[in-house]
Amino acid sequence: MKIGTQGGNLIQPAASLANKEQASPQSNKAELSNKLGMLADVYHKNSVKDPTPTYDRPLSISSNDEVVTKTVDEALDDIALATVHLYTPGGELSQSVERMTKQYEGIMSELNEQHPQLANKDWGISITESGELQVTGSLTEDERTLVEQTLNSNDEFVTAANDFKSSYLKYIDMEVRGWARYDVNEENFSQVFDLKDMLDSSKANDEFKSAWGYESNWMKLHDNISAQLSSKASKY
Repeated sequence: MKIGTQGGNLIQPAASLANKEQASPQSNKAELSNKLGMLADVYHKNSVKDPTPTYDRPLSISSNDEVVTKTVDEALDDIALATVHLYTPGGELSQSVERMTKQYEGIMSELNEQHPQLANKDWGISITESGELQVTGSLTEDERTLVEQTLNSNDEFVTAANDFKSSYLKYIDMEVRGWARYDVNEENFSQVFDLKDMLDSSKANDEFKSAWGYESNWMKLHDNISAQLSSKASKY
């Protein structure tokens, strides 16, 4: 697939930064950190940088000079890797949502055809610590049971949902700004993210599908994730 949009240019800086750090371990750490910060600002649509390049979360670094240098190198590599997988369309998080989206339309069509009243009710989908999909919101007990059985019987959808959760938790632990400002973990993940809201909000229109070849709009996806974090997760 050829990508000729502005979004394609967002992918290259993150990858090149990670490669640059590997190829030149003695490169200027401050310059690399600043570039990574600028890249994160693009994804978070934040044009105002902090006056000082400080981490949003504390890092524990040994006083030994050799260990400090190695730890900073590894931390910067982690930030670059996390940026790619959290915020780019080819990253693990966006790709897991893409796989969910491909199954979601069929699931919802089946549910709405058999139980049209569901379309007029406010409900959501969360993922439990055990990896099962759970229905939230204003459904009757019978409706809740029916929807949960339908969701959990689709192995591809369940697997993609669990991949979304695992990739988010894995890479957010390597991040230091952006979404990493919010306290999200295994225990409270189901209380923060409504997968139905996320999928409904990030569905791609025909123009986006033609340009990117994706069923999900990764830019709308990022907006929805940011909105859910802002409204339901506490900050560090």
